[in-house]
Amino acid sequence: MNNLEILAPAGSKETFIAAVAAQADAIYLGLENFSARSKAQNFTRSQFYDCVNFARKNNVKVYVALNTLIKQKELSDAIKQINFIASCGADAVIAQDLGVANIVKQYFPQLKLHASTQAAIHNSYGVLEAQKAGFKRIVLARELSFQEIKSISSKTNAELEVFVHGALCFSVSGVCLMSSFIGGASGNRGMCAQPCRRRYDIGAKSGFYMSPKDLNLSAHIRELKQSGVSSLKIEGRMKSPQYVYKTVKAYKMLASDDGIQTANQARALLEQDFARAKTTFNFIKKSDDIFAPQTSKQIGAYIGKISFQNGKIQVKTDVQINSGDTLKAADSKNDKYFKVNILNLNKTGNAYEIETNSADLKTGMELFKTLDGKFEEKLKKITSEAIIEKQNFEIKEKEIPKPKHAKAKSEEKLFVKIDDLNWLNILQPSGNTNAIFSLAKQNLSKIDALKNINYFELPAFIDEADLPQFQAAIDKLKNKTFFLNNIGHFRFFKNSPAAAKLNAGAFLYSLNSFAANFLFKRKIENFVFSYEDDFYNISDLAKENLADKGIFYLSGFPQLAVSKMTPHKDLRQEENFSSQKDNFKVINKNGQTIILPQYPVMLFNKLSKLKKLGIRKFIIDLSYIKPNKTYFETMLGAYSGKIQLQNDFEFNFERKLK
Repeated sequence: MNNLEILAPAGSKETFIAAVAAQADAIYLGLENFSARSKAQNFTRSQFYDCVNFARKNNVKVYVALNTLIKQKELSDAIKQINFIASCGADAVIAQDLGVANIVKQYFPQLKLHASTQAAIHNSYGVLEAQKAGFKRIVLARELSFQEIKSISSKTNAELEVFVHGALCFSVSGVCLMSSFIGGASGNRGMCAQPCRRRYDIGAKSGFYMSPKDLNLSAHIRELKQSGVSSLKIEGRMKSPQYVYKTVKAYKMLASDDGIQTANQARALLEQDFARAKTTFNFIKKSDDIFAPQTSKQIGAYIGKISFQNGKIQVKTDVQINSGDTLKAADSKNDKYFKVNILNLNKTGNAYEIETNSADLKTGMELFKTLDGKFEEKLKKITSEAIIEKQNFEIKEKEIPKPKHAKAKSEEKLFVKIDDLNWLNILQPSGNTNAIFSLAKQNLSKIDALKNINYFELPAFIDEADLPQFQAAIDKLKNKTFFLNNIGHFRFFKNSPAAAKLNAGAFLYSLNSFAANFLFKRKIENFVFSYEDDFYNISDLAKENLADKGIFYLSGFPQLAVSKMTPHKDLRQEENFSSQKDNFKVINKNGQTIILPQYPVMLFNKLSKLKKLGIRKFIIDLSYIKPNKTYFETMLGAYSGKIQLQNDFEFNFERKLK
């Protein structure tokens, strides 16, 4: 069994101090830009410099999250930030963007690279290829089980990090476009509007069907030690100092001592994290109890149902209530919550009478404790003793040349992406031989029928157990072109580098020239523009002579979320659901839940603008559409300009990717 690092979140100076006081081994945080938690308070440059020095004095490591996708125009600022992080002596940078990885490895070799969970690395191929690319540590996807983690660990000597406590995303991180689709605020750029926490309508029913409970693996420390991981990560850069202190302290206790008494003390602390209900997700076995459809909020520790009369609450509970506590009353049926101000408090046995001036309280409401007043005072005393000295600093800027790409001009090419072989009966008579076939798990058994297809796309998520099956299928498809959607996909071709041609799919993001350069160095010939990218960034890439290398989606149903969660029973297969003005549909296949827009993205009317930039390669995506000759002919007519289609949705093309 190895010594486990306890990795704490910090979204502010106060939570940073709390993490150090709780004896965290390492802390991860973000600066004001390029962090996947842009809505956290985060750290100014001077705060960061001082905190790094404070951490060093306390033998605590500092990892900096620079884990968003970087637009072309942002490269200069991103490079300055990396230089600043390196100059301050941080221990590592956590990255998603392949361009950031390219820059760090080439120009800042003193900085260790950690692959963010946003990189969606979920199997041994991903870990091995990330390690080959220069990453020293990989933060594994939250979706993995104990057995999968153990299997991955046995095949690599890379450091592995896993989330053990805190909020879960409905989608696999890094392949979620849902927030971006709704309003342009991308989860891949730290701007997630949390669409999975919305209320959704399914027919006559309504609920928070995509809002998962919080993760808690505190009961499985023994398995985590056996799994071969190096670090246990606590989610919570937007949480309070009290949350950070309690969770770090608890996991530190559990990792250091297997005793029953210690375990009980630690779990008592975790019961007071005042967050959502808990789940172990997929860690031991796939759970059917992941969602809390009644509410998406962090409601705290349940106290009991109240009776309310004349400004006084009556409630019976075993939960200790003190005058300095923060309480909240819930009208669960209407998903409304009200702060309860404690003016006076009396206790008789386990019965409390709370005098309050809070409005809107009613008998039958549920009362929750969201902050422990006594513990808060104790924590303030502990953290007030920590002195972070302010220090002057001077950073010498570093000039880094952008990658140069030769200008080229190829012939125009139209690809047609399909997920059903019956489309071939329609495509082939039309003369289009550029079909891209989705090599999903259910299609692997049809490999002998696929030999006349020249292009294949690999799915963004491939389970560890399915790697041999995919490898065998790919080995049979010699001299074909493959679209890759994860860094791990490169490993399928390590023994036959010359036989296959490689393109980067939309989930192997290339929003800047350094990311494109990373891909080209690995024999990628072309890259697909992300569905969520905008015209302005694509124009900037064209100025770097990358237009001819780009392939653009003109139409289709983009995957907005890919989830490994067992869907809530009300979220039926291919059933439409909605929230406010946004309409979606759900597909359940091969243990995955895929969220699609109800109506397709259509961008045929942007063709002339795209061609002026030098883009010559385009995709009509027929995935998730039943083979239909009329529909295909309509798409071809729109492409040729003979048919004018009303645009159902343009994604971020004109409104900009935030």
